[in-house]
Amino acid sequence: MDRLAGMQSFVAVVETGSFVSAGRRLGISNKLVSKRVAQLEQDIGMALLHRTTRSLSLTHEGVRYLEGARRVLAELEQLENEFDAADGLKGVIRIAAPTTYGETTVARAARRFAEQHPNVTVELALSDRYEDLAKGGFDVAIRIGHLNDSSLIVRKLGETRMKVVAAPAYLKAHGTPNHPADLSEHICIRDTNSPDPNRWSFRMEGQTFQVPVSGPFLANSPSACLEPTRAGMGIFTCPDIFLADDLGTGRLVELFPNTHVHSLPIQSIHLPSAFRKTRVKAFVDVMQREMRG
Repeated sequence: MDRLAGMQSFVAVVETGSFVSAGRRLGISNKLVSKRVAQLEQDIGMALLHRTTRSLSLTHEGVRYLEGARRVLAELEQLENEFDAADGLKGVIRIAAPTTYGETTVARAARRFAEQHPNVTVELALSDRYEDLAKGGFDVAIRIGHLNDSSLIVRKLGETRMKVVAAPAYLKAHGTPNHPADLSEHICIRDTNSPDPNRWSFRMEGQTFQVPVSGPFLANSPSACLEPTRAGMGIFTCPDIFLADDLGTGRLVELFPNTHVHSLPIQSIHLPSAFRKTRVKAFVDVMQREMRG
């Protein structure tokens, strides 16, 4: 068991890049991680890591040992998954999600998952920053938007269409833009989570174009941006998953309904080396059912 704990700690250090991040992933102190790796090196009689005050790197032996350790842990994971399937899920699952979406759809899915699997502790962490799964110790994350990291396991759950909206009070005071290009002459509220909050993309008649926008209010949350939008302070482009109530009650009006702004995928992501894939898959299944209503 000590050898196995050493393997898990060693692999976690390599994949997260530090003893601190490895400890966060494993739920133990960085000192214990360091102790386990040192004991592993002593037991097998070889150094696995080059350590300096600023960096960690694998020794030649460490590269070879890493491959074998991952194989052993993968086989153990498969065995545990078989028992999980037979006896019910246990343990902890850590889920990362964006704040606004996490407070609604993801939170409901997490609650349903907890009801179905009472022996699993669910920890939901909400942030509009893209958390590093390995360093943050997360089992799975829900993301809205395109991903650049090809090393992650991705499952598309659905998508959300962006809509341009404004309050009737704003349109009464400033006029209604007739074409997306007119937005450059209006006050716009910008979500800094966007790859380029200063340019909004549109597609009309097979052509994609961008419109420069500006305004005095920026936030890194759709929910925060909707507050001044409802108050008539500007025009906002927002994922439609957050707009049902506002459009249904008339608090907000959709502009350019026949123009395609763009759509964003809603995806679950996790590391290939996740040790709790049965729990991850079970949660993602619940999440997808929640999205379908």
